[in-house]
Amino acid sequence: MSNELSIKRGTKTDPADVGSIDKSKLGILLAKPPQTETEGQAAYSGYTQCPWCGHVGWTVGLDTNYYVDIVCGSCGGYFRA
Repeated sequence: MSNELSIKRGTKTDPADVGSIDKSKLGILLAKPPQTETEGQAAYSGYTQCPWCGHVGWTVGLDTNYYVDIVCGSCGGYFRA
């Protein structure tokens, strides 16, 4: 078992493109993992770093097949990871 922490690094979303983001599918970068996990979401959760402010937190809704839009819970910046 590895003790290495995996952090997915986000890429900035152009401010001009923020209006076209589907808010119903938006992930949120949290300060820490939730105390209870929703069944079926554990495999799609992980640590993510905001490219705007550098905040590292927990994101639910990640996918290995495509990028998802995320809003940082610290600075409010939009990014993809």
